[in-house]
Amino acid sequence: MADKSIKGFLRLLTRKLKSFLYAKDVLSFLLFVALSAGFWFVNALDKNRDINIIIPVQFVHVPAEVAFTNELPTHISVDIRDMGMHLFSYSNKKRRPLNIDLNMKYNEKGEILINDVQLNRQLQSYLLPSTKIIHINPDSILIKYEKLAVKKLPVQLVTNIELEHQYMLSSNIDIKPSIIDVYGPKKILDSLKFIQTEFISIKNIKDTTVKTVKLKKQEFIKYSINEVLITLYVEMFTEKTVEIPVNTINFPSNLNVRTFPAVVKATCNIGISHFNNFKITDIQVLIDFNEIKQSKDGKYKLKISNNTSCINNIRISPQEVEFILE
Repeated sequence: MADKSIKGFLRLLTRKLKSFLYAKDVLSFLLFVALSAGFWFVNALDKNRDINIIIPVQFVHVPAEVAFTNELPTHISVDIRDMGMHLFSYSNKKRRPLNIDLNMKYNEKGEILINDVQLNRQLQSYLLPSTKIIHINPDSILIKYEKLAVKKLPVQLVTNIELEHQYMLSSNIDIKPSIIDVYGPKKILDSLKFIQTEFISIKNIKDTTVKTVKLKKQEFIKYSINEVLITLYVEMFTEKTVEIPVNTINFPSNLNVRTFPAVVKATCNIGISHFNNFKITDIQVLIDFNEIKQSKDGKYKLKISNNTSCINNIRISPQEVEFILE
């Protein structure tokens, strides 16, 4: 019963409200309010007004051998005056930055001052011609800097590479550029031997692959470039088995060595394109005098030297030989 009373009351209220809104006097009043608001808005657009805008600042064309030593402003606050209709163009919150060009001659003083006149001139070219600048904060920018030492360093790739089954790298990984200019305090540069890339993982590859890799950032260090291009040359491989003579290293001229056996069997994976170009010198099996001096049983575990990038996974048989010094 109570529900029916509430519903009836709501229906009555709705009818009363509709009759009020559709009444001639109310419609006239609402039309008058809308027209008044429109006239006010048009009048506001036609008058000069003052507003404040925040402009992001971006310093461009900074030479790589220059480092700033003080904190520079990221934004400038500007009080401006213009007609209301022109001020609409400044209402976008994602405002384009004011580019301050620093491609200039850097002296030994270590300071650059962008004064109020220069800053005002740059802002005038940024703003609309009709806009008047009332106040700028900050009204000047002091840039402190130091000139850095430079050193050429090789780039070292930091990566984990996983190839598809039966595939291998057919040559060394190509890095372009492989040597870059590095800028920083001389003491830090003297301690650096190479520049590393950020870690990159490359999996399941079975064809030539090209990747862009960023250089790993270091504090107080700047690079002539921020990324390098790497190329991985990949191809299918097959097995190759050859006989390799045992060679010697670090032996004095008055000593010879005889090994048993004198020749070992070597098996390796080799890229198909290199199979017919294999040379016996691509693999060396070595006996080192500096190590056999310590041997008491006349036996030595052979060392393997891989002299080319087109083979890998070298296995020899036997791995150990007996020897006699003569």
